Amino acid sequence: MTRNESGRAKDPVGVEIRAVLEQDRPGWCKLFAGYGRFYDQQVSEEVLDRVWGWLMDGDHPTSGLVAVRDGQIVGIAHFRPYCRTLTGGSACFLDDLFVAPAERGRGVGRQLIEATSMLAEKAGWDFVRWMTAQDNRQAQQLYDSVAERTEWLTYQLSPQPGRKA
Repeated sequence: MTRNESGRAKDPVGVEIRAVLEQDRPGWCKLFAGYGRFYDQQVSEEVLDRVWGWLMDGDHPTSGLVAVRDGQIVGIAHFRPYCRTLTGGSACFLDDLFVAPAERGRGVGRQLIEATSMLAEKAGWDFVRWMTAQDNRQAQQLYDSVAERTEWLTYQLSPQPGRKA
């Protein structure tokens, strides 16, 4: 990946990786909604507005990158820092990574991960961590080529009103 005069990353086949900008909203919305459909999750207008607001709010911990080819957004990545209590350090959590179906297998996802990693290094974060669905084999092929698969399992507990701690 090379850098153009503005400091943005650009690959040899013309994909630019950069921070998400206000004018990116229409293309971002289309891809974020596609990301939701990929995981059988309906993304409401309210959620689109909320997440977009996070990305546009410089004080919110969530940041975003877009991959742009020929003026079109073809990939998105959302990430944020998190504290690592056992080390006293910080790391980066890559919440969302999505590439338009027509662009898959062309290096866009790899470029978004590499750009996130470069930003993590610049911020002094220890590493970038993310998760994916067990059946997302295509993504796992990419992830296995750029990162170490961990042995950690993920659990989720929804709060229940009236439950005693």
